Amino acid sequence: LKASSVVADPNACGQRDTTLLWFWSLDVQGDTSGNDWITEFYQINLLQMKALCDHWSEEVTIVKHETQWSMNFFKHRAKQWLGHMHNARSAGLTRHTCYAA
Repeated sequence: LKASSVVADPNACGQRDTTLLWFWSLDVQGDTSGNDWITEFYQINLLQMKALCDHWSEEVTIVKHETQWSMNFFKHRAKQWLGHMHNARSAGLTRHTCYAA
């Protein structure tokens, strides 16, 4: 027999997306009230899922900010190149104006 290492090592590679098996969620005639270890097991699983949810919530916030920063950067560069184009046009540099456009 080989025991599953999921319970023994929850930090093993590939375990973050796993869910509890169906029989872990059964409360047969109040068996969780008498077992401290199963209550602790549920609490640990709850904390892991909350940490995972918080992690992805933070990732969404970061990606939204990074997207806005990228858009702001490109708008800034567009304004710079428009300035180059106007400077080249006022100096009579036709080729430079075309390049900056």
